[in-house]
Amino acid sequence: MFGWLRKKKPTNALDALIVTLYGDPPPPKRADVNSAIQLAHQELLGGAISNREVSDVAAALSSGPIPYSTHDLALSVALHFFKQEDRIEHLQGAQMNARLLALEWAKDKKVVPMLLGSFEDTLYRLYRP
Repeated sequence: MFGWLRKKKPTNALDALIVTLYGDPPPPKRADVNSAIQLAHQELLGGAISNREVSDVAAALSSGPIPYSTHDLALSVALHFFKQEDRIEHLQGAQMNARLLALEWAKDKKVVPMLLGSFEDTLYRLYRP
């Protein structure tokens, strides 16, 4: 009627992605960055990447517009490193545990399904025996 009850349409591709992943309206930012760093560094990456590098990526991702949960942020940080071709051999041992943990988080609804799908598809493609 007056237009103020209508949902705001995404203005760009990133806004559309956020709405697809998190709904409309998306939740406020809620990630505990320090916890996400620890989860990514120790649990997902198995300590194979320096804490400093993990912290830098987590800070960069969390400063953006995506309203990550703590576990979404940890998964995104780990994915950043798993995708680097020069680290594949180094992270080979960590990737299977990371995939199992990500599935567990999905069952507990700690990560959005599309992010889990991207994580799993990427690791499957890059880390095939």
